[in-house]
Amino acid sequence: MSSDEPFDPAIPIPELENLFDASIRVFLRNGIVTATMDDVAEAVGVSTKTLNAAFGSKRELAVSALRWYYLKYSQQMQSVMAMHSDAYSALQGVLMEFTELCCDDLKAEKGLFWPTLVDLGYVDESLWAEFQNLQFDWEDQIRDKLTQCQDELKNPEDIEILTAYFIMVFEGLYELVKFGTPREKLFALIEVTLEVLGSRMKTGGK
Repeated sequence: MSSDEPFDPAIPIPELENLFDASIRVFLRNGIVTATMDDVAEAVGVSTKTLNAAFGSKRELAVSALRWYYLKYSQQMQSVMAMHSDAYSALQGVLMEFTELCCDDLKAEKGLFWPTLVDLGYVDESLWAEFQNLQFDWEDQIRDKLTQCQDELKNPEDIEILTAYFIMVFEGLYELVKFGTPREKLFALIEVTLEVLGSRMKTGGK
């Protein structure tokens, strides 16, 4: 599999997600440095030969998992953001959709492993480099929407700080979902969060 591909298209999506989930659990249990493809293959229930044919190496598997978790949310976020012409509605919709997706995954007992992969990146340079690329792309999506709607802001110079702020909010919501915070509380927090954006908009947001 080339480094430009987020995952092996020959593997059905449900199986792929289970494979990544099991792989990350192995990396956590055994350590990403000492874990082997044999360990992962045993946990997943496939042969090492099959796993190597799909991903080539342990590092490629970890990077593919990171891309998978990013793309799983990012593509949906792009669609939701494109549906709204104003910044407030776009970011409100994106935050709510992101929260719904995370809560649904938790209910389905799927691992919420995005921060875990980031932490593993501290001991693997290629994983860290991939995370940075994906993080920059996520930031660009928010920045581009705010730039597109900059006439709505009292001060367009706020775009950079608002971009960083909403990245922080996404990460915070992700962790709160992992802790089992009820959806209604998460949605209430989103509304409070949006007050920061509203205070910097000419119309107040809503």
